[in-house]
Amino acid sequence: MYDPNKYTTKAVRREPLQARGKERVRVILAAALELFKERGMEEVTTNDIAEHAHIPIGSLYRYYPNKDTIVVALTELVTEDLSRIFREIGKHPFLEHLSWDEVLLLIGDAWVNYARLNGPFGFLYAERANPRLRDMTTEAWKRFNESYNTVLRKRCADVSDVQLVVSFRLMLEATELGVDDMILPDHTGTPLHYEAIGAIASYMLTSCKRNKH
Repeated sequence: MYDPNKYTTKAVRREPLQARGKERVRVILAAALELFKERGMEEVTTNDIAEHAHIPIGSLYRYYPNKDTIVVALTELVTEDLSRIFREIGKHPFLEHLSWDEVLLLIGDAWVNYARLNGPFGFLYAERANPRLRDMTTEAWKRFNESYNTVLRKRCADVSDVQLVVSFRLMLEATELGVDDMILPDHTGTPLHYEAIGAIASYMLTSCKRNKH
């Protein structure tokens, strides 16, 4: 799933230096992610995570004082991975000449495929409704948002801050459509996130044309 070494940089209380400590941090975060996907973030406790990781609860607290800090660590890992993907898209040599559909499909497909490979990250969306967690993950989300915005600015230098916000929020919903198989379980036509991305592309095409007048 993730590069195991990336886990070790996300220990809150102390960064492990020895292999055993690094492995323990990796196991804690991997166990938490698996449980969050199975049960939902609110239903999982630190005791559940420690039990699933097969470690004493005291070992978990050695690196993470509570569940919130584990959620923050996972959020940073996911957003950093996706930001890295967006930066690669931003290096596309013909980006400025691609249509909005093509640009946004590159972003949306990469995002959806990442989520399908690593699992739907429901906790990312839960944070938006939780003021405490939202405050704790603000910087991670800002960096993630900016990596998305950078790609759009390269495609349209005149894009406004309002248009960037609208596009990013719509893309969040589009990618959720791409990984939630329960919305229309028998759907066999065009993937739902393609339909949504097409709408975002139309919005960006109209917006950027309007900005140039």
